[in-house]
Amino acid sequence: MMLALALARAALAAPPAVHTPAPGSPERTAIVKTLHAGDDSAQSRFTFRAFRVLLAGPDGIAYVRGEGPVGTFHAILKHDVQAGWRKVWGEGDGGSNSCEIGARHYAWALQLLRTYTVTPDAIFPGIVARTGHLQRLAKMEPDVQCVGDLDGGPS
Repeated sequence: MMLALALARAALAAPPAVHTPAPGSPERTAIVKTLHAGDDSAQSRFTFRAFRVLLAGPDGIAYVRGEGPVGTFHAILKHDVQAGWRKVWGEGDGGSNSCEIGARHYAWALQLLRTYTVTPDAIFPGIVARTGHLQRLAKMEPDVQCVGDLDGGPS
């Protein structure tokens, strides 16, 4: 009896789980539509390499990594009841930004992920190491170009 009560308490206290929404599910469809940003062209397709979502009550956060019409990309999206899903952070192919700018961009994403009480690497694999690496590069050679096109993130 005591063991069952302890297990029930642990289950209730467990942090929300990261999951991958099934293809065609309403959640996945809403995220993909946000990434399309209104482009309904049949040629505008994505191939996802990672698709992770964490819901915390009515709010949530998602990380996607994939390939689209303009190359490879990483993106973080936030969900709230009022606005639905919106892209808040990204890095894509093309262009380039300095290690210093990249370090700030990744540190912002890492801080955002930590507000969802999940180990950041559980939703965005490798972000902790990547952020640390960019911060070290930024100290040694801040102007070297070491990240792609950035959008969202810190202002």
